Amino acid sequence: MAKNKRDKDMIYFSGRRHTRRGIASAIMGLIAVVSFNIVSIVSASYKGNAGMIVGIIGFLILILVILGFITSVKAFKERDIFYRFPIIGAVLNGLMIIILFILYILALL
Repeated sequence: MAKNKRDKDMIYFSGRRHTRRGIASAIMGLIAVVSFNIVSIVSASYKGNAGMIVGIIGFLILILVILGFITSVKAFKERDIFYRFPIIGAVLNGLMIIILFILYILALL
């Protein structure tokens, strides 16, 4: 009886781990946010006439963000993981997708 009570009071650690895909998606999201801010500052300093290279960099950021979002969705499908990094990656990449699509739609108008 005493042994059974001890087992209830003990702390058991699960086999959960941080997934590499989740960490990669969070890093991709952070890189996208930082590079978007840098490109925005460069574009603002040239008063919107920064040239084709800044536009290409913006398009590459969009591709990075889409890949980061796909990576975070794949990370959610793994078993026995901590969900901190996949959630961070999904939120950052998802918000950046929305922001970049709004920017591209406004540029077409």
